[in-house]
Amino acid sequence: MTVFSQSLESHVAKAITKPFVIPVGDEDTWSNITVKEFKPNAKSHYALLKSLNDDISTVINCKFAYDIWCNLFVTHEGTSQVKRDKIDLLHSEYENFNMDENETIDDMITHFIKITNGLYSLGDTIDNDQKVRRVIVFHRRITGSQENLQKKGSRSEITSNRN
Repeated sequence: MTVFSQSLESHVAKAITKPFVIPVGDEDTWSNITVKEFKPNAKSHYALLKSLNDDISTVINCKFAYDIWCNLFVTHEGTSQVKRDKIDLLHSEYENFNMDENETIDDMITHFIKITNGLYSLGDTIDNDQKVRRVIVFHRRITGSQENLQKKGSRSEITSNRN
């Protein structure tokens, strides 16, 4: 959303990030300063509504660009508690990362990247060394499980050959 606001003219982008109080009276009685503040607010309000296309149901009752911005921020970014909860959930997924039974290598890598990108987007970065270590730990776990299955299979063959 920040990139979108930066793509607008600077005075329009600023209108998104600060509250606007509509003046009393009709437009003919407004001061020049009020008119200068109203136009960027109207432009940013319109731009935000247009960028949402069909998903305007959550902001349709917002009168000003700042209200839309705050509503969208909470909806998509969440409050600080929601953000912490998302980070905790993603850390749990990261720590318990596993390949599903019917998952391809490409799907597994995509899943891993989604987890790490999710953490990055929430401001919690994982450096490449940590990512490599996590994949190595995962690989060791898988390799160890396969070796154990092979050993069990060998033991059962030996036992059945004795009988």
